[in-house]
Amino acid sequence: MQSNTLKTTCKITLDITLDSELPPGEHLYITGNLTELGNWDPSGVKLKPVSASRYQISLKAPIQSIIECKLTRGTWKSQGIYSAEDVPPSNLVIKVVDDETVPVRIIDWLDQQVKESDPVVGRLMTFNNLAAPGLRYQRPIQVWLPEEVKPEAVIYMHDGQNLFEPAAAFAGLDWKVDETITSLIKQRKIRNCMVVGIPNSPDRMQELNIFSDPGRAYAEFIVDVVKPFIDSTFSARTDPENTYIMGSSMGGLMSFQMAYFMPNIFGGAGCLSSAFGKTDGKIYEMVKNTSFVPEHLKIYLDTGEYEPPIIKAYFKMMNLLKNLGFIEGYNLMGYFEEKAIHCESAWARRLAIPLEFLLKR
Repeated sequence: MQSNTLKTTCKITLDITLDSELPPGEHLYITGNLTELGNWDPSGVKLKPVSASRYQISLKAPIQSIIECKLTRGTWKSQGIYSAEDVPPSNLVIKVVDDETVPVRIIDWLDQQVKESDPVVGRLMTFNNLAAPGLRYQRPIQVWLPEEVKPEAVIYMHDGQNLFEPAAAFAGLDWKVDETITSLIKQRKIRNCMVVGIPNSPDRMQELNIFSDPGRAYAEFIVDVVKPFIDSTFSARTDPENTYIMGSSMGGLMSFQMAYFMPNIFGGAGCLSSAFGKTDGKIYEMVKNTSFVPEHLKIYLDTGEYEPPIIKAYFKMMNLLKNLGFIEGYNLMGYFEEKAIHCESAWARRLAIPLEFLLKR
């Protein structure tokens, strides 16, 4: 038998049991972070039963890699639930260390659960018909205002549909921005602030990278259209020290790029699980070639333990910024979360950390 030290791949088998039969005419699907798992298409791979209410799927994966997946009936709203305490369900996460059979039991479905209401705390407004020159998709923006206090600072956030309402969010998980900011304001941990959410579009991967033509158009939309509208409509301050930008994954990349290119507009960026690797090295060259760093510019970076490509990019960027003169604890903060994966619930869980760093009283 081959020893573990010589193995490069392992066989992982998911042994899936349903506590109740599927609705008539419906099927069980699996999707995840591998091509053979459907690359996060909720109807990615259709599973065949091996017996009544039992399914299996086996795949090979590199040793020490991370498999993330979900089981669905074909949509994000019909995800399988594995624990009554985890609704909406988190990703199934498997760290590949040896051949393994992983038992999974689906006890219910997300669309069949009676979910507690999650009303927005504060005031959420939608504004339509803002011009978006250079973008293929026009979109509304959402503006969130805190309760009973006048906002001082403004945070512009990408992937706006994921911020406030689980019904609108990807996979039914929102960032709970309204609850988190409200709590921090009441505890006087951050300055009073408002949030401007800019929804993504089918061109998300191109728009959230300023090195692409759609990315430049998207950045100009925020700076030339959205910000002037916010500045003229609301009473928050407009200077860089009170203007921030935040996002995750590609949104983390874009937040970094916009703050770095436009320190005269943004005073800081919250960059969660940033996809720096999607720029073919351009982002690192941009930082290396910087000759001047505004002292007011604050950068927050983070990563989760179970997102290997992001970890490598995180440490590389942290080192580059420190070599450039950023001082950790002053205008730079990094955070590594153990056992965290690349998903909305992880970003919601640690959202208070960048908010306190950027908007500390």
